[in-house]
Amino acid sequence: MKRKILITITTLSLLAIQNIKSFAEMTTSENTSITIENTQDGQISANSVNFRTGPSMSHSVNYSLNKDESVDIIKVEGDWTKVNHNETVGYIHSDYVSNNEDVSSQEASIDKSNKINVKATAYAGDTITSTGTVPKWGTIAVDPTIIPYGTKVYIPEFDKVFIAEDTGSAIKGNRIDIFMDTEEHCNEWGIRSIEIYLQP
Repeated sequence: MKRKILITITTLSLLAIQNIKSFAEMTTSENTSITIENTQDGQISANSVNFRTGPSMSHSVNYSLNKDESVDIIKVEGDWTKVNHNETVGYIHSDYVSNNEDVSSQEASIDKSNKINVKATAYAGDTITSTGTVPKWGTIAVDPTIIPYGTKVYIPEFDKVFIAEDTGSAIKGNRIDIFMDTEEHCNEWGIRSIEIYLQP
């Protein structure tokens, strides 16, 4: 009698474990399909972007992503975008990741007839521009004798149109200074020789 009871209990236990495993697999499958359904195709819009474990500069870097690499955009959290890249979920500053639909739309409207080769540096900090505005992501400093204030400037490295509304004592000739949110971003950018396009 005891043996029959033991066999029955063992059988019931195995069936319970199997049912739990099946339920877990079904739940995982459902969650995965929901995640895939809710993501958007995106791409990196700047060179060598840090892919972080969390939505701030204090979080560690998983690795770097290069311009035009594809990511799945999960959601935007403030200044950061949560993305999936090769089955790794992490965060990229929103300035450096674009929705593919937005990129295609912008590229279609860009005039590339007026190209200038420039040396590009970057700056950050709380200040007022030469035209009296507060600098933000999208502001560049220029030599106004080369690029007049108010000119819209497309920079392919960011797939973004900037506004010329600042200058500086070192910004002479074919040189621009790109306003960025942090000193870390400025240091990552360094000094680069790039092509820019003045928009009509």
